[in-house]
Amino acid sequence: MKTMDGGWTAIQKRVNGSLSFDRTWTEYKDGFGSPEQDVWVGNDVIHQLTKEKDCFLYVSITLQEGTTLYEMYDRFSVSNETEKYQLFLAGPATGTLGDSMVNTGRSYTNLAGMYFSTPDRDNDRHSDGNCAAYSDVRGGWWFNACRFAFLNGQWSRAEWTFPWYPTVESGSTVRETMMLIKCL
Repeated sequence: MKTMDGGWTAIQKRVNGSLSFDRTWTEYKDGFGSPEQDVWVGNDVIHQLTKEKDCFLYVSITLQEGTTLYEMYDRFSVSNETEKYQLFLAGPATGTLGDSMVNTGRSYTNLAGMYFSTPDRDNDRHSDGNCAAYSDVRGGWWFNACRFAFLNGQWSRAEWTFPWYPTVESGSTVRETMMLIKCL
């Protein structure tokens, strides 16, 4: 609640990696975890919180050595399940993490407008399979083809590549992640 004048709601948090984010469509829909530890509040909840409001998204990654980097986006919302929890995200993005979701410089890595995918539900634009089901990924996210920003990877492992490219290239360097929203 102290982040940037408070009033934020955590929609994703990972603090110790004890909970796998390799989950089904239904689990991401309903949510899982514990607010005190690792949590995904659920895509239905995210949709309800953001559907008719102007919301900001605040993303932070704390590295193993203690540095916390962040990025804030001026517009954030997620559509309903019928629309595959499509991500609406716009800048300008500001912060110390760098924009790895909207203005990436590569159309195949931009996440604005992407649908949510899980290992059991392929909604990405990758022509060679389901990004969420690849052995080095295994988690739900708004994938394009495939990822350069992905906070739900295999915790603290070198196989978790590109949590937030190019600033954070390996999950083995990550201590904590958070996604917070504030709606007006």
